[in-house]
Order: sequence, then C-alpha cells, then structure tokens
Amino acid sequence: MTQQDIFIKVIVQINNLGFPYMLTGGMVVLFYGKPRTTHDIDIVVEISENNIFEIINSFKEEFYVSEEGIKDAVSHKTMFNIIHPETGMKIDFWMLKDIPYEKVIFQRRVKKEIFGKEVYISTPEDTIIRKLLWYKESDIDKHFNDALGIFQIQHENLDYDYIQQWVKELKVSDIWGKVKERTPKESLRLSTGQAENSP
Repeated sequence: MTQQDIFIKVIVQINNLGFPYMLTGGMVVLFYGKPRTTHDIDIVVEISENNIFEIINSFKEEFYVSEEGIKDAVSHKTMFNIIHPETGMKIDFWMLKDIPYEKVIFQRRVKKEIFGKEVYISTPEDTIIRKLLWYKESDIDKHFNDALGIFQIQHENLDYDYIQQWVKELKVSDIWGKVKERTPKESLRLSTGQAENSP
C-alpha cells in the first residue's frame, strides 16, 4: 500500500465524519511548491470529546488508534496520531489551538482536489508564514526552502498585504525578506508586477 493509498483512506474517512479539519505540512508544500520527498501527513482538527469514539470506530480496522491518546490530545490541545501497521506510516492530528493566528489560518482554509479527493488545506500565504515560523523556531533549512519554493511558484497568486501583516506581527519579517532576496526578480514569470512591487 502506498502513501497515496493511505492518504486517500484517511481523507475519505475524515470527510465522512464531518468535523472541521485542515491538511497542513509536507503534503501541502508538495501541492503549492516544488517536488520533494515527504512521509508526513499532518492534519489540524477541531474536535471535542464527542468525536473520540467516531474517530476510533472509523479507523480501528486498518489503523492503530489509542483512545487514551486522543482523550489526552483533546483535553490538553496537543496532538495524537494513528498508525498504519502494515506500512508503519503515521498520521498526526493536531488540535486547533486557541491562538489568534492559528484560528485565522483555520478560518482561511480552502478546498482543493488532491489525488481525486476534495481536501481542506491551508492557503499558500499561510503555508509560507507557518514555514517561516518553523524555520525561526528550529533553524532547519527544509522549512526555509519550502517557503522559498512556494513563493517562487505561487508568487503571482499571493496576497502580499496579508503576508506582510502577519510576518510583521509574528516577527519573521527578516526571514520573509531573505526568501524574496533569494529569488531574482527576472526569474519570476511576472504577469502583474505584483511580486516586484510587493512589500
């Protein structure tokens, strides 16, 4: 069974359960940015104790699911995962936190089609901003390169005022500046001049 097969199984079940969610992480980077290897499936969810047994019943036949792990995640607003025993693949479910920007990201999520399935994912702007934050926190080059790749491919479609607002508020303006510096303007397919005139 491939990563794509497992991804489809998980998304179909989540869509059937009907609680609010948003795909994030490596899969979204692949959707918006440049090809790279990822073994991650990260999903932000807004659930309560009422959803716990629905989740267990939906995944227990093909995945290892810990009831205690889900309860702890819901109670402490952390994360839980389910594991596909045949492949060892892990799907991480992150609780939506009561933090202003995290709520904004979640409210702005958009519906896209991935592997033939409708999926709610974070916007390209928010994916870039989150990658800038992760880079600031971890100093791992992968996060900077992910932000750079998304910018280079999506530059004509980005809301630069929105990005500028949040990178300033979240204190990652310097890293955002480096992303733009690393992209020669002549290499961008400028159709509107938007990237060239962006803050």
